[in-house]
Amino acid sequence: MGTTKIYPYSNQTLQLAQIAKALGHPARITILKYLFENRIATNDTFQGITTLNKSTISKHIKELIHADLVYSDYRDFEGNYYLKKEAAHLIEMLVQEIHQ
Repeated sequence: MGTTKIYPYSNQTLQLAQIAKALGHPARITILKYLFENRIATNDTFQGITTLNKSTISKHIKELIHADLVYSDYRDFEGNYYLKKEAAHLIEMLVQEIHQ
């Protein structure tokens, strides 16, 4: 696979493309919907709502973190995942950009 040319695009356009990529899988949409409703979850929680294994969930979470929509911390030997406060705003920016 070739590399993507990024030089003619603004930083905002690149950020929106990363968000669009993160939203491009049903498991990640399910994870985000859960976090919008509950604000916090663990890998086990996501396993229960998606029926995916832990390693697959971790890959999806990594994509959401890379898109700056989710963050994590570790307490009691378990990862906790949170929706970033600006996630809704970033997703709305993506939708507005597409409508222009």
